[in-house]
Amino acid sequence: MNKSKLKSIAEQIFSSSHAQQTEIILSVSNNSLTRFANNQIHQNVAWKNLGVSIRVVVEKNKIGVASTNSFDEASLKQTVARAIELAKLQQPDPYFQSLPSPHIIPTVDQSTYSATEEELAAGVNEIISAAQAKNLTASGAYSNDTYQLAIANSLGVWAYHKGSSCNLSTIVLGKDSSGFASDVAKNTSEINPAEVGNIAVQKTLESAHPQNIDPGEYDVIFEPQAASEMMAFFQWYGPNARIYHEQASPLSGKMGKQVFGKNITLIDDPFHPDIFPMPFDYEGQPKKKMTIVEKGILKNIAYDSYYAKRYDAQNTGHALPAPNTLGPIPLHMYIAPGDKTRNEMIASVKRGLLVTRLWYVRVLNAKMLNITGMTRDGTFLIENGKIVKPVKNLRFNQSIPEALNNVVAIESKLTRLASFEGELVGLMPTLHIRGWHFTSGTLF
Repeated sequence: MNKSKLKSIAEQIFSSSHAQQTEIILSVSNNSLTRFANNQIHQNVAWKNLGVSIRVVVEKNKIGVASTNSFDEASLKQTVARAIELAKLQQPDPYFQSLPSPHIIPTVDQSTYSATEEELAAGVNEIISAAQAKNLTASGAYSNDTYQLAIANSLGVWAYHKGSSCNLSTIVLGKDSSGFASDVAKNTSEINPAEVGNIAVQKTLESAHPQNIDPGEYDVIFEPQAASEMMAFFQWYGPNARIYHEQASPLSGKMGKQVFGKNITLIDDPFHPDIFPMPFDYEGQPKKKMTIVEKGILKNIAYDSYYAKRYDAQNTGHALPAPNTLGPIPLHMYIAPGDKTRNEMIASVKRGLLVTRLWYVRVLNAKMLNITGMTRDGTFLIENGKIVKPVKNLRFNQSIPEALNNVVAIESKLTRLASFEGELVGLMPTLHIRGWHFTSGTLF
C-alpha cells in the first residue's frame, strides 16, 4: 500500500458515488506493541489496519458518513451507498455550505521507522533491570507505529502524509510508592530506555514512605507531564470554535483581551521539530503555526471549514474526522518556554508541592473550565526552596484559567511527552503555579 495505490482507491470511490460532494479519508497503519508487568514481558503483538471513511453531501446540505476497514471493490461500493442512504435520512443542516476546496499542502519529513520486536524487548529489559536492581516492580509499554493518511474530496482536494512514532512509558512500583517516566520519538535510536527506567526508579525510591499533608492552597511545581495533563483539557474546551461561539468556553467573547498572565504564550505548531509533523487536517486543509494566546492576550482560536464558513472566519486547518461533534481542536499546542530552570523554580518556593503527574482528571464546569483529579507517581513537599519529603497524593478542584493567571515561572525548555494511557503527544515546560486548590487527601 502506497501513495499511488491510495489515490487509485480514492478515484474508485469517486466513480461509484453519485452524491453532490464526496470526501474520503484513507488510513493504513502497521503497529507493534510490547507490554510488560511484574518485571516481565507479558504481551508482544503486531497488527496492520486499513480504514476508509466516506462523507457525502446530498440535496445541498444533508450529510452522511459511513466507514469500513476493507478496500475491496464491493465493500467500497457498499460503504458509498450506505453513506448516501444515511445522508438522505438526515435533517438539512442550514449552516453547511460546502466541503473545502484544495490548497497547497506544506512539505514535511515523511520518513518512517519500523522497529523490530528485539529492539522493543531490549528497551523494556533495560527498564526491568533498573527496577529489579532496587527490588522494585516495573510495568508499562513500548510501541512503534507507522502510518499513512490520505484525504481526498470531489472538489479536488488530495493530501497524503506518512510517518512513524515510538512511544515508551513505565510506572515503577515500590511497597508504598510509585514513579513514572516516558519518552517518545520518531525511532528507537532517539529514545534512551535506561534513562526512562532510571527516572522512574528514582521517583519511586524518593517517594517511599509518603507522609500525610493537610489539603489547602499550595504553590505547585508541575513537571511537564502534569502540566500537559492539565492543558489537554484546555485544548478541548478552550480555543475551540464550536464551544467558543456557543458561549460555552472560558474564552468566549474575549478575543483580543487579556485572558491569562502576561507570561503565558500558547502556540499550536504542527511543524515543531521535536514532535511529529502533520501538514494537513482531516479535511485535507493545510495546517500552519498559530499563536493562540500571546503574552496573555487571546489572538486566535481553531476553526475547520464548517465553523469558518458559519462564522465568516478563516479556516485554520483544525478539522477532526467526520462526523465530528467535538468541534475543531488544536492538537499541537504548547506553552512557550520561559527563562527558569527546574531547580531555580523549586528554589523559589517557600512552601509548596512538586507534582510529577495528574490522573483521573475530569471537568466539573466546562464554562469555567474547573477540573478535578489527583496527583500521582511522586508528590513532594517543598520548604524554603528544598524538597524535604514525599507526601501522600491529594485531590484537587481547580480552574485552569485561574491557574494560567497564577503562573509564577516557566521552565526555559520544552520536554516531549508521551502518555501511559496513549493520549496526545506534545511538548510542555515545567510550571510554577501559585495557589493550586487541593481539597482532600488520599490513603496512598
